[in-house]
Amino acid sequence: MLAAVWLVVASGSAVSGAPSGAEQCPTDRIQFAVSVETVTLDVVVVDARGRFVPNLKAESFEVFEDGEPQELSFFTSQFTPVKTMLLLDSSSSIRSNLSAIQTAGYLFVRNLSEGDTARIGLFNSEVRFGAGFTDDVNEHFQILRSMKPAGKTALYDALLAALAELDRLDGRRSLLLFTDGDDAGPAEQGSTATMEQALESAKLSEVTIYTVGFTGWGPEGSDSVNRPFLTSLAESTGGRAFFPEDVEQVKDAFAEVQEDLHRHYRLAYMPSRGLANEDAAWRQLRVNVKDRLDLRVRTRQGYYPRKGSAK
Repeated sequence: MLAAVWLVVASGSAVSGAPSGAEQCPTDRIQFAVSVETVTLDVVVVDARGRFVPNLKAESFEVFEDGEPQELSFFTSQFTPVKTMLLLDSSSSIRSNLSAIQTAGYLFVRNLSEGDTARIGLFNSEVRFGAGFTDDVNEHFQILRSMKPAGKTALYDALLAALAELDRLDGRRSLLLFTDGDDAGPAEQGSTATMEQALESAKLSEVTIYTVGFTGWGPEGSDSVNRPFLTSLAESTGGRAFFPEDVEQVKDAFAEVQEDLHRHYRLAYMPSRGLANEDAAWRQLRVNVKDRLDLRVRTRQGYYPRKGSAK
């Protein structure tokens, strides 16, 4: 896995707390990518009440790969722009809640932070995407307004298509998935891909995934959401899973995701055993805050080594 370490070029003092040998990130946000064999992690740290824990330093963290400690080569707590795909269920079952979903999506793109961009994808038995990643609210509004509830839910196929679009991009990437049901399956105009294929592709993608599974009333009932799949999808990639019960909670979930995207630390390290192609097995990751068992750390659970263009 060839990753890009996002550095910052500017005058001014560097962020304190980077370990010896680690790149220190100054305060401005002019960016360039350095193509080196690194693993890059977006890390969120919260307390027992779920509140973000700020002001941690590089030396606060310890990273383990397959149980082996790793030395950080980069650390920043500064703003890092993110490209987000909003993948929204537009199958027939969302008809009664269409307006709330459109509003939640609109508020998300309207409140993008400076430097962030988004793209909207709509799916039922097929998937279609907006023109590109942009911060143009009017462009997002047009595709949201075009939502027409119809058809079945091809959730896994839509997820694979969205990840393929994100895989073409450099830099930090996330995906916000909304659905109110499970995949209909190939016999009912659902996905040809399987749940296992969707999960493995998510792990390979290096995309942070947030899932919103609406469990409120609908034609298919509240039991149709695949909670284990949506939870695993989010947790394995360092995101969060939400299961709102009413439309106001859907809006709240979208807002929490947006806030979460910029409450993070970004770490990078060069694996002590390298990233050789012949060693392509899954590598388990664990990140701790030293001497703070009361804190919960959220990041992706592992990765598959691969070489290629910088990510």
